[in-house]
Amino acid sequence: MTDKFLNNQEIGKISQKMDSLIETSSTNLINYCQIVQKKRGETNFLTAQLYYTVGTGYYSAYRAIIADEWSSPHIKRAIYYLRKALHELSSQKDKYYSFESRKGLAHFSTAHLRSKISINLANYLTEQHRHLEALEFYDLAIDEKNAFGLTTKARCLIEASESIYDENSRFFFYKQSYRLSKKAKLSESVSTPGEQDLFEQLNHRLNHYCKWFEAQYPEYLDSDHSDTHKENFMNRKHKSYLDWVGKNKLFLNFTNNVITEEYAYEDCLYLPSFSGKINHLLLPSEELAYHSHFEEIKDTYKYARYLFHTALQIPIETEHMYNSTTSQVESYDSTIYDLKTNHYRTALRCLYSIQDKIAYFIYKFFKVSDSEIPEHKVNINSIFSSNQRPAAWLSEFKNPYLRALYFLSQDIHDTGEKNSTTNKDPNANLFLADVNYPRANIVNKIRNALEHKSLKIVDSFGYELSQRSNNPKNTLNAAKTKLSELDADSEEHTELVELIEEKKRLQSYGEAISMEDFEQQIMGLFKMSKTAMMYLTLSIHHQERSLIDDNALRFPREVPYR
Repeated sequence: MTDKFLNNQEIGKISQKMDSLIETSSTNLINYCQIVQKKRGETNFLTAQLYYTVGTGYYSAYRAIIADEWSSPHIKRAIYYLRKALHELSSQKDKYYSFESRKGLAHFSTAHLRSKISINLANYLTEQHRHLEALEFYDLAIDEKNAFGLTTKARCLIEASESIYDENSRFFFYKQSYRLSKKAKLSESVSTPGEQDLFEQLNHRLNHYCKWFEAQYPEYLDSDHSDTHKENFMNRKHKSYLDWVGKNKLFLNFTNNVITEEYAYEDCLYLPSFSGKINHLLLPSEELAYHSHFEEIKDTYKYARYLFHTALQIPIETEHMYNSTTSQVESYDSTIYDLKTNHYRTALRCLYSIQDKIAYFIYKFFKVSDSEIPEHKVNINSIFSSNQRPAAWLSEFKNPYLRALYFLSQDIHDTGEKNSTTNKDPNANLFLADVNYPRANIVNKIRNALEHKSLKIVDSFGYELSQRSNNPKNTLNAAKTKLSELDADSEEHTELVELIEEKKRLQSYGEAISMEDFEQQIMGLFKMSKTAMMYLTLSIHHQERSLIDDNALRFPREVPYR
C-alpha cells in the first residue's frame, strides 16, 4: 500500500477516470482497479469513497464477461471492496465530510455515501443469487432514508419469492414487497438526477406489482395474521429467548427474514419435495437419510443458538461448579476461563461443523464423484473449490443456489489472493486483526486456533496492557536492530539469535481475541449458517423443478414427524 494519502480532488480524478474506462469498455479497467485499490484517502470517508469506486470498476469488469464466467473473481472483488468501504464508514462519526473547493466550503453526506454503497453491495449480492443476504444491506440504505433502498429491496424480495417453495413464507415476501412499494411512492429522498430516473423506472414496475397483489390478496392489504398472532410461552425465560431469536432473525424459516413478529417464532425450515426411484433394497431409515441428516444439522444449529444466548446472559468470570475444584494459572494476559467462554467455544464448534455437514449433504444428494473428491476429504472448501476455481462437478448444474453457496463458502475459506482478507497487517495476530470485513481470514484463524492451537478469549483492556514491555529495550524490534549491529560471528550474536527465535516461537503459540469480537464473530456465523441451510433447500427445490420427466414410476413419500 502506498504511503501517500489522497485528498478529495485526487479521489475525484480517480473516479472520473474509472467512469471513462467503464464507459469505453477499456481493457485497462482491471489494471487500473488493481493500482487504485492499494491507495488510501486522507480520511475514512475518502477511503470509503475510493473503495466504492474500485468496487464499481470490478463490477463493470464482471458484467462484461458474466456470460462466459459466472464465477469471475471480479464480482468477488467488487463485493470485497464495497464491504471494505462500508467498514471504513463505520468509524466515520461526522454526518458530513467537509472540504475546501473552488466555490468555498463543500459538504458530502456520510449517510448518502453509506446508502449508495449499501444498495450497490446488495445489488451485487443478488448477482450471485444471494438475495437473502442482500436484504440487510438494503435495510442499511432504508435506515439512511434513501427511498431507492425501498424500491430495490422490494425488487429483491419479488425475485427471491419466485424460488421460495413454502407458500406461507412466499406470502410474507409478497406482502413486504407491497409495503415497501407503497412507502416508496410517498418518499422524497432520492437526491441525484441519475438515481431519480432509476427510481421512477422501478416505481413504474412496482405499480404493476401492487395492482397484482391487491387483486390477489384483497383481504390482507392493511393487516394479516402476523399482526394478531400471540405465541404461547412457557414462562418469562422462554419468551425472552424467543424474542431474542426473532429480533436477530435467527429462526430457521424464510418468514423471519422479513418479519420479526411472534408469528415467525418457529423453526419450520424443511426440505422441499424431491423424487427418487423406487428401490426395494432401501430400509425406511435409508429412504429418509436426507431428511434425517437435515434434521441433525438443524438440531445442531438450535442447540448452538440456545447455548450462545445462555452464555450472553452469564456475567464474566461467574463461579461455577465445573471448575470449582482447581486453581487457575495466572498467565498475565487477562485470559478468561469460565462457563461463559466455554459455552461460546462449544457454540462455535457446532457452527463450524454445520458448514462441513452441509458440504457432505451436497456431496451425497448431488452425487459428486468420489474420483473428483474422496469422501473423507469433503468439507465446505473442497466441495466447492479446486485450485481457486469452482469444483468441476458444479459445471454439471445450472443451479443458482449452488452458485450462491459457492460464493458464500468464500466468506469462510478465502480462495482469492493470499492475505487479501485483512485491512491491517496480514501477519498480525488475531487480536490486532480486523474482525469485520472481509471475514474469511479471521474465521480461519479462529477455527485453526480453537481446534488445533490455543485460542484465548481475553479482556481487551487487560490484554493490551499485558503485551507492552516495561523496558523498550526488551522488544522484538529492538532486539532485531541490535542484532543487525553485532558481528555475525560473535557469541553475543549467536545468543541473541536464540533469544529472538524463542520469542517468535512463543509469541505465535496461540491466538487471542477479545470477548466482544468473539461474540461478533459467532453472531456472524449464525447468520451465515442459517443462510447456508436456506440456500441448500432452495438448491434442492431448483434441482427438482429442472428435472426432465423420464417416465420412471414414482410414488410420493410422506415424511413422518414425531
